[in-house]
This record gives sequence, structure tokens and C-alpha cells, in this order.
Amino acid sequence: MSTNPHPQRRDFLKTAAAGAAGAMGISAFKFDKLFAQSTGGGWVTGMQINPAIDNMRVISCHDTTMITGTFTPNMAFSAQNTAVNATTVANNMDQMAMQLAQKTSAADAWSTIFRTGNAGGWASTRVAIKTNAIDGSGGNHPRVAVIKKICDVLCDQFGVSGANIVIFDARDNDCPVCYSSYCDVNDKTKIRAVVATRPANTSLTGLNGFAAVTLTNGPGYSGPADLVNGKIDILVDIAACKGHNGQGGQYSYGSVTLCMKNHFGTFTDTTQIGHSEKLHAGGTPLGIFEINKHPSILGGNPVRQQLCIVDAIMTTSWNPGQGVDNRTDRIIMGTFAPIVDYLTAKNILLNTTVNPNMPAAGLTKGVSIIPQFLTSFDYAETDPLQWIEYSPSSLPPIGGNTGSTGGTSGSGGAASGGTKASGGASNGGTSGSGGARTGGTSASGGASGSGGTSAAGGASSSGGTSGSGGASGSGGTSAAGGARTGGTSASGGAASGGIMSSSGGTTSASGGAGATGGTTSSASASGGSAKTGGTTAGNGTGGSSGSASSTAKGGNSEGGCDVAGVDRRATRWGAMLAFGAVVAEKLRRLVSGSDRSS
Repeated sequence: MSTNPHPQRRDFLKTAAAGAAGAMGISAFKFDKLFAQSTGGGWVTGMQINPAIDNMRVISCHDTTMITGTFTPNMAFSAQNTAVNATTVANNMDQMAMQLAQKTSAADAWSTIFRTGNAGGWASTRVAIKTNAIDGSGGNHPRVAVIKKICDVLCDQFGVSGANIVIFDARDNDCPVCYSSYCDVNDKTKIRAVVATRPANTSLTGLNGFAAVTLTNGPGYSGPADLVNGKIDILVDIAACKGHNGQGGQYSYGSVTLCMKNHFGTFTDTTQIGHSEKLHAGGTPLGIFEINKHPSILGGNPVRQQLCIVDAIMTTSWNPGQGVDNRTDRIIMGTFAPIVDYLTAKNILLNTTVNPNMPAAGLTKGVSIIPQFLTSFDYAETDPLQWIEYSPSSLPPIGGNTGSTGGTSGSGGAASGGTKASGGASNGGTSGSGGARTGGTSASGGASGSGGTSAAGGASSSGGTSGSGGASGSGGTSAAGGARTGGTSASGGAASGGIMSSSGGTTSASGGAGATGGTTSSASASGGSAKTGGTTAGNGTGGSSGSASSTAKGGNSEGGCDVAGVDRRATRWGAMLAFGAVVAEKLRRLVSGSDRSS
């Protein structure tokens, strides 16, 4: 994997949230985090899955037109596929890719997401797609349209051969039951891929059988040989959206089975067709975390697992053995499975507005366990996680709408901590239709201006360090649609010049509300402190919104996006200068003996 040249912004924001003293809170930084990189051996603390895409960015498409046929609970898989509008799904996935990669064309977006390290190039690149095929023709599985779109992109844009794409679920032989009739490597009207089969305990066609893996939480386990041995270049994890009542109704896995638990069908006991019993044993999520750090998943250069998708067009509320029982009309996409799962759990499966059928015991257990999805990978609920939701009927430009920091959202989206509704137009800082938020109201003066002009010169307000004169845009004016060259930063106050301020720094310029669709920030204007969870600034002229809680329809151009408190358009040179200052100060303290943190 290529090393991320920039320090992770969550380290800056976590320092500020902890109230660390000093201009940059340097003592809170850890060198293993700042300079983390993948060695091809699996998870390394602080590693970035894709150097061009933030691990914390997750896109949720909400579109009721993805189902044009009749939905009925427990409908067969074939009927599910008949009800889904494949063209609408494909178009939505292009838009999601653009939002995820912050690109203005689908081709550029997919080129940013998918990368190959194969010496023979794309023609020789091998791809594995992990699906969820448990319970065969009667269960909840990723719909054909979702998988087909990924294969179409790989075949048509990159030139990958359909014969080099394998759809698999190694736990049993349900995968061909679900997908074989929909696949043909040479037929563009079908999924151009091979379906792996497991006709006997010790064989797995398409991925050359099994190879042993060493797992603390699953002794005696194996995985698909080509995946374990590094012969697969790209892994795409496509999960069904299902609740999970765990062993004995204990909801031991956070009450959900999504992208991470999907790999219980990758690592398997070859002596038994069926459940991965040893990974399920003990009723803890430890096995889930271990396998998702494994080199088979996060090894490779570039990192093997490059995209994680949750098909939530239809969902299963709480028992994975059930069929579909809820229509949620959503698809979720991100690059980092733990954060994709955490935000999907919070915003869909554990959100009673969207999923009213989750039992109370499942909600309670889920709330207590899903924070481990983050902490096991050195993230926290206080990090600026980005749940970006949009409805194609009111599609925002690139940058999209930002959700709350871990806050739940949904149709109507009431959530403690500041949610946004799809479309999310901001008027005085409040979120869009139905987006009621406990603590999430906007301050007086926080309306985003239609046309979005910023103050002349874009000066940052008290406490916020701006860059060279702090000007946003060319002369500080946001164009209609919010285009700004090197616009002002969010939390930490990086403006043109890219200087981040310490905890408490503010960046809202007088009158500097974003263009139609505005920008979000987690710092307040002078006089109004922003609170994690979505309270917008108080009394600040221009009213920057709270931590990723409220956005407006619209956004930013040039691939830029003010998401969860950081302006992605801050200039690279400015970011490098700020980073250099951090490193220099850290080295000075180490040499002088004044800092012995590890």
C-alpha cells in the first residue's frame, strides 16, 4: 500500500476534543500513527485503505425508486431481483462512487477506488467478490443488480476479464444456488463472473481450494487458497443488511451482520459445511475483528479489500435466518469495513425509525458492542465519522451532505447528536426534511446564503488561524454551487495556506455561510462553541454548523468537501507546512528530553 503522505485529520481533531494544551497539542500525537503504513501483512494501526479516500467517509444512497416491483416479506431471492430496478441501482452506484472518491465523473471515481498491483496490468488482474449466500434461494442476499454493477465497471472500464472475477461464499454451497443462473463471463446482460462452488468439504472451485490460516479465535481454520496466498489482487466485500440475534438470542455481534461478519464465510472450518462454528463460539466479536485485520483481507499493495458495500435495498431486521422483512431502499458504500458497519448499524439497523422491528434486547446490546467496531481498529465514536446521505431526487454536488458524528439518520432521521435527512437543505443550520435533532438546532444567524458568498477577504473569526490572509476562494466569493479554490477550513481553521489551529480554533468568517448547500464545520464562530453531536455555533455571524450535523443541498466543486469539520480543499502545501511544524516540534521535544510519550 502507498503511504498516506498526510497525517490523519482525526489525530488533530481527537487532540482538540480532549482539550490538549499547546498550539497543536503535540504531546497527543503518536509517531506510530502519523507514519503508519501497510507492509502487506494486514492491519497496521492508522493505515489508510486508500490514500485518496478517507477511511471515515461512508456514502448512503436512499432511493425508493430502486424497487419498482412489489415488495413482500420473505419473498424469494428471484422475486427480490425482479422487483429491483437494475438501471436505477447502477446509476446510483456511479453517483455514490463520485461522492466517495470526491470526483466529478464516474470514470474518475472508479479509477480512484480500484487499483491494481498486478504486474500484468488490468488484463491479468484477479478479483474476488465476497457475497452472503446463506440460506440459498430463500434468504437475504446482495441483489444481482449490485454485484453486476461492480463487475460491469471492472470489465468495461478497466478491461478485467469476467473469467478473472470470482463470486464466493466459502461457508457452504449456497453461492451457486443464488447466483449461477445470473452469471455468464461473456454475456453483458448478466454478471460477468465465475461463481465459486463448494461441492465437498475440502474443495472450493474458482479459488483453488483452501489454505490454512492462523487465527487466535479460530484454530484450525482455512480460507480460499488464492486469497490467503495473495493471488487475488482486489477484494470487494458486498454484504446483505441483516440484524443478528447471536447465539441464544444474546446479540453477541453488535446485533448486526454486515461487511465484517460477512467474512465468517471467508474463513471457514473445512471439516464442516455450514456455520464457522469456532468463530461464532464464545459469543464475542473478537473473531470478527481478528479476521478483518488478516493479510488475506487487508494485505497486498495496494490493499486488497478496496471497497465495502452493504445492500440495504431490503433488510432482515434481527434474525439472519429470516428472509427479507423490511424495505429500507438504501445502499451503503465505503472503503473501511469497521466504519461502514458502525455507521450502518447506527443509522439503519439500530435506528427504530428505519428499522422498527429490532427487538429491545438487540438495541441495548448493539449500543454496548458496536463501539468496539471502532476501538478495535483505533478509532472512537468521537472521531469525525462521515455518514454522507443523499437522495438522487435532490442530488447534491460532489461533497454531498454530511451526517452526524456517529449519529443516526434515516427517513425522518430523528437522532440524538444531530442527524440530517436526505436532501438536507440547511436553513439557519437545521438539517433537511424531518431532520429533528436533540441538541442539533442552529444558532441565530446560521443560515446558509443562497449563492453562498463569503466575507470579503474571508477573515477567520476570533480563535481561528487562517492562512494567507484567510481568504476563501478567488477574492473570497463562493460561486453558485459552492465552488471555491482553497476555501476556508472546518475544525482547526485551515484556510488558504492550510494552517490548522489548536483546540477551540474557529473559522467562520463574518457572512461566510456556504453556497446553496453550504459547508459544515465542527468549530464555532466567535462566541459560539460547537459541540460534538451536532449543535451549531451560537451567535456567530455566518453560523458554521456543528460537527458534521447539518448541511445544505449543494456543496463543493473541484472534488472538495467540507465534511465532518475539515475542508478537503485546503492546499497541499499548507497541509505540508502544518505537518512539518508538528514533526519539527515533536523532534525538538524528544531531543530536549521534554517529551517521552510513546
